[in-house]
Amino acid sequence: MPETDISIVIGGPQGGGIDASANMIGRAFAYSGLNVISVREFHSNIKGRHSYVHLRVRESVPRSLKYPADVLVALDPDTIFEHFEDVGPGTKIVYDSGFEKSDLTQARMIMRDTSKRIRERLEKTGHPLTVKGMLEAMKEKGGRPVGISFDEIISAVIKDSTVSRYYNTLGAAITLSLIGIPQDYIIEAIKYVFGSKENVIAPNVEVVKAAYNLLIPDVNIDDPPVKPNKVPKLMLTGNDAAALGKLMGGLRFQTYYPITPASDESAIMEEHEDIKWLEGESSTLAKGGVTVIQAEDELSAITMASGGALTGARSSTATSGPGFSLMAEAISFAGMDEIPVVITLYQRGGPSTGLPTRNGQSDLLFALNTGHGEFPRIVISSGDVEECLYDAVHSLNYAQRYQMPVIHLIDKNLANTTQLVEKVDTENMKLDKPDVYTGGPGFKRYDLETENGISKIGYFGKEIFWMTGDEHDELGHVTEDPDIRDRQMEKRFRKLETAAKEIPIEDRVQLLGAKDAEVTLVTWGSQKGIALDVAEKFTAGGTKVRILYLKMFEPFPSEFVIKVLNESKLVIDIESNMLSQAAKVIRMNTGYEIENHIIKYNGRHITEDELYEGVEKIMKGSVKKVVLKNGA
Repeated sequence: MPETDISIVIGGPQGGGIDASANMIGRAFAYSGLNVISVREFHSNIKGRHSYVHLRVRESVPRSLKYPADVLVALDPDTIFEHFEDVGPGTKIVYDSGFEKSDLTQARMIMRDTSKRIRERLEKTGHPLTVKGMLEAMKEKGGRPVGISFDEIISAVIKDSTVSRYYNTLGAAITLSLIGIPQDYIIEAIKYVFGSKENVIAPNVEVVKAAYNLLIPDVNIDDPPVKPNKVPKLMLTGNDAAALGKLMGGLRFQTYYPITPASDESAIMEEHEDIKWLEGESSTLAKGGVTVIQAEDELSAITMASGGALTGARSSTATSGPGFSLMAEAISFAGMDEIPVVITLYQRGGPSTGLPTRNGQSDLLFALNTGHGEFPRIVISSGDVEECLYDAVHSLNYAQRYQMPVIHLIDKNLANTTQLVEKVDTENMKLDKPDVYTGGPGFKRYDLETENGISKIGYFGKEIFWMTGDEHDELGHVTEDPDIRDRQMEKRFRKLETAAKEIPIEDRVQLLGAKDAEVTLVTWGSQKGIALDVAEKFTAGGTKVRILYLKMFEPFPSEFVIKVLNESKLVIDIESNMLSQAAKVIRMNTGYEIENHIIKYNGRHITEDELYEGVEKIMKGSVKKVVLKNGA
């Protein structure tokens, strides 16, 4: 019997309860013993425009998403118009039958360009410009509409004027009912989502029961195996995991200025400034706390974080591309003065404001080169939710150990990905302590007589030392002496050489999949899981494929990378940017030029099916470059 593997898309208006609905569905699956991954795609306006959540449910751990959807849940007419491409043979399209008369010309919240594309598609196939017309077009692709009167069902159990408030719960409940998940699990999920709000829980439970009493003939999906989950797991987004990792890494001071998608990390910390809830994980951490400050702008945020670091507090800030641009001067200052500060950079679509709530991986070269002049920094990237947690801990440790800025890259896709994480390994979670000066007067903060480049550190209020943005001598006094300049530059960069020797290679780069494969997929960030699924699919079909997964871009693991690439018959680079930036970094550090590229830059997440097709095209030798286009 094939493994349960279900793809679900639930869409509706921004601010219309889609997140709550997806949370209910995801948790219900998790409670039933199945594994789930989801990505939230949302519009950059506050309310009204189309947003959706894409989920995949499997018995084994899902690492990627795929199309076509098995179930499409439409909480508004726009979802039906916008997701034509996501429907395939057998897709169940759950919608309010009252939507059928909705006309495309009345769908004012659909973007003008998107509306034009939809209109041209319907006119080309001869269907009317209505939801009913689009449903007919979907039926021709093999879709199976499931029209239900949402108002009628909800009104039967909710006796007030707030019927539309429960559309998301009804959509979630019908979906789980079609798939065969017992209603007890969604009721349990509702209780979690709404906490102690009994006045909210009770009517939502009644809506669930009404949904499960529906008789919908001939559209059920094969019931998945249900084995109630008894293993404690955390359901985390990338934002959640980064915040939790920082707390577990001993963070004491976080600054930020609100920006998508970075703000969620700081908001999560603000909810847990008193971290006594970590008592079960670490009694030592439970004694501490974290201070979170919303600064007046990003320049203030990075300078405040640097100031916090200079008092001895583990400090960080979080931002996205536009904010990171404003931080450049202060990051350069942190590099000059060897300040142990962490910057979590959430990448999104640029340039400028670009695509504020959409995915991108176009800040890699910027992270490697931000700030004027030359100074060492560590640049690390995460590839899944669990890595976000551990990499946050590592980043704080690297900053302390090597006394330099550490830039932690998380792409928007990963920030808004939800995955299940089993109990965090706190037993092996160590906090590196810097070598602190305790010798009294005459403190040489920038001591040149160190083989590894790492001087003893001192803190404001304890030791006397000087700081300046200018070049300086060992005490911190300004100097333009050419000999001191040479020695200080060399001292600072020796720390990077030390880091390259000390940081385990598996924390910098990994070779995954069939080790003896002739085909190597090179990737980084949130493509990790997708590439793994695609590689396994090819390998199962007789073509061995492996993944060269890059985690650390500075210091770059040149020797390991060039060895793997030279052993490969076919190399394909996979990235969510237009310029194949990681491939450029590889060429810069190794001289190896990757000729084949699969890229995506429309702001949407890469899916398993489109990446498989792209790799297949390159394997056949018909093209060297594939641009992926999927996504509503």
